[in-house]
Amino acid sequence: MPGQPGSETRFRNHVRTTRWSDQEFEYLQNLAAYSGCSVSELLRRLVVRADRQIIISRGLVHQVTKLGTNVNQIAKKLNSEQPVSADELTAAYQQLLKAVNIARS
Repeated sequence: MPGQPGSETRFRNHVRTTRWSDQEFEYLQNLAAYSGCSVSELLRRLVVRADRQIIISRGLVHQVTKLGTNVNQIAKKLNSEQPVSADELTAAYQQLLKAVNIARS
């Protein structure tokens, strides 16, 4: 609108400061140059096009780690010819379901 300064007409009014290592920042700048846009535009494009499936949450990593631990314990018992209880199998299955649910959300 005529007569209004640019800061009053902007629709992008949130500024976020981030910290980058030298290597990360160089990679970011190279990616922006390759894409033919500014770093800010590159980050906006990545966010808009991002699929939540590619962003691995800490919760998912934690559940998969717990699941892996249980599976390893079950395998160790089976390899040493010790019985595996239904409770142990059920716990591993429950952890698998939790991981799947986190991955879907």
